[in-house]
Amino acid sequence: MTGSPYLRIRTVQKSYKGSVALHDIDLDVEQGAFVSLLGPSGCGKSTLLQILAGLMEPDRGQIQLDGADITNLPPWRRNIGLVFQNYALFPHLSIRQNVRFGLDMLGMGRVEAEKRVDESLEMVGLDPSLSRRPSELSGGQQQRVAIARAIAIRPGLLLMDEPLSNLDAVLRHKVRLELRELHDRTGITTIMVTHDQAEALATSDRIAVMQSGRILQYEAPETLYSAPATAFIAGFVGSPPANLLPLTASGPDNWTLADGQVWQPAAVLAPKANGAQSGRACLIALRPENLTIGTTGDGGLPARVAAVEFNGGDRLVHAETGGTRITVRIAASQAITSPDILLFPPQQAPVLFDAATGTRL
Repeated sequence: MTGSPYLRIRTVQKSYKGSVALHDIDLDVEQGAFVSLLGPSGCGKSTLLQILAGLMEPDRGQIQLDGADITNLPPWRRNIGLVFQNYALFPHLSIRQNVRFGLDMLGMGRVEAEKRVDESLEMVGLDPSLSRRPSELSGGQQQRVAIARAIAIRPGLLLMDEPLSNLDAVLRHKVRLELRELHDRTGITTIMVTHDQAEALATSDRIAVMQSGRILQYEAPETLYSAPATAFIAGFVGSPPANLLPLTASGPDNWTLADGQVWQPAAVLAPKANGAQSGRACLIALRPENLTIGTTGDGGLPARVAAVEFNGGDRLVHAETGGTRITVRIAASQAITSPDILLFPPQQAPVLFDAATGTRL
């Protein structure tokens, strides 16, 4: 994935009835990449996908695909495959007819089209001889048919809008792995819209995190996780996401929590060590898996256990401290013998954000 961007999005803006849905979106996608647009409902990610597909016109901006300006081209001239959230299969057509639909629209000869159908169904793990209709298939099979139809035309770009949202939890995990394996086999440049950060982390080469019509950060999953640019990203990415503890620098070695509790952590976490001026209100990001629990020791943050979740291989301990709920991931074998505990962060410089703006310090 080197050289000039394969997909270039420049200053794309879209408004609905005076409300701005997209604010001057800029995004570069390399050929062969798997990119996720990640964010909560209403952040603009599906709007951006529809503009890329040609189903909606931007108010301004430009979209280039493989060096060609496709901003004003109709959907059928963009060489783009699209997988909808509800699959959008034709109920009166057989599986093979559904997959062949795009090829028929392109005017491909019957022999070549049938060969493409066979290849596409095999790619997604379905029997090419399948003669049933969509209503006779499971949700996972219908999803595979929708993907087979999208890749049958050999698109230059594959767009997927919440492709796993209609599947149950077990099937969702299985199909998301299959999506990544399919991408690696075909090499098709792919953009997936999702609100599920676990899906984005598991499948993507890069993730664009969106909020309120803007892209906040566009990075590899590992970078988003370890070096979030804003408090929103820290509190959104991860399973569970980072805890965001409000505190104020109250001295070179002290933090004051929202309830007035004074915390004196290890020197590496002290305000002075992290350049936080006295009186500055901050948010400290504490990953659940990086916290440890004890009952004695210096630098611990006093907390009270509110609930414990057993997840099989581990437990999630939900505790209250400083008026904030904190989640800690511990081993399933670790026992919580008292509701009063101490939370110990890792001995490394923390990720801090300005409490007012959410920007990283």
